[in-house]
Amino acid sequence: MKVHALLAGLLDKDSRAFVAALTLLVVALVLPPIKLPRDVQTYLVFIDITQSMNVEDYDRKGTPTSRLAFAHLAVRRAIRDLPCGSRVGLGAFSDTRIMLLLAPIEVCSSYHDLLVTLDYVDGRMRWKNASEIAKGVSWSIRAAREIGDGAHVVFITDGQEAPPLRLGMHPAFADVKPREIRGWIIGAGTEAPRPIPKTDRNGKVLGYWTAEDVVQRMEADGSKSTNPEHLSALHERYLKDIAGQVGFDYARLADERSVSESMRDSRYAHRQAVPTDVSWVPAMAALLLLIWRFRPEESRLARLRQIVSATQLSERCSDRNR
Repeated sequence: MKVHALLAGLLDKDSRAFVAALTLLVVALVLPPIKLPRDVQTYLVFIDITQSMNVEDYDRKGTPTSRLAFAHLAVRRAIRDLPCGSRVGLGAFSDTRIMLLLAPIEVCSSYHDLLVTLDYVDGRMRWKNASEIAKGVSWSIRAAREIGDGAHVVFITDGQEAPPLRLGMHPAFADVKPREIRGWIIGAGTEAPRPIPKTDRNGKVLGYWTAEDVVQRMEADGSKSTNPEHLSALHERYLKDIAGQVGFDYARLADERSVSESMRDSRYAHRQAVPTDVSWVPAMAALLLLIWRFRPEESRLARLRQIVSATQLSERCSDRNR
């Protein structure tokens, strides 16, 4: 008898909405992710960690910021902005080689791991002070080729070659077929030459590089160039030349959105079934059901309108009597 009364109470007109909403909330709690097709991206991101990237020619909220630190901010934002199902790997460039620290992993489930690894990509892991950008780009392409799975490359650098190439010389990419691997070269820095901080292995600034400390650029005829190599600026024309040879796109690191916008370019996306959380659908349905259940009844609305009209009429009569 008690069970019958309980069931009757649950199924009466006033309780049906609560029962249905509760059922939908339970479904939302236990509903597993469902695989749905989505546009995703896969990237290997390499950041130049040579000493010219310590030049502070960015301004962030009134604070001078180095190229390397600004690149970190931009990559961090890009990882956050990429859709779930996308994968990102992280690495560093110095001398002539790249070092892959983390193979591509999914950005949502491994978000914390990516940020922790990104924090390690700085000058303290620099293995040599030389900087041969073209060779670094070549190695990044080889790494993407070896990993496969449609991996693209993002290479962030200011383009400062050390030792510098002779004027008129162009890098060679013997084993690279243009657009075999697609990617971006992101140019960091500004066009104004600035002194390069000299740092020790722990990242402590010891001073600045002078003209006597570095190899100066040679002209095509063998004479020294007037371009001071102890100062650093964004070598945009050179980076665009490299990008053109290997079939990459080029973008400038103008703000914190630059890397994110480049990596989310639809040309670099591929369609893939990705586990997607759809628990919000039954949860939203439960909320709408409760809103409908507690909506004001028509009789109550009519009574409310009468009260408002009477109040307004009373106020008008009071105004006239005054």
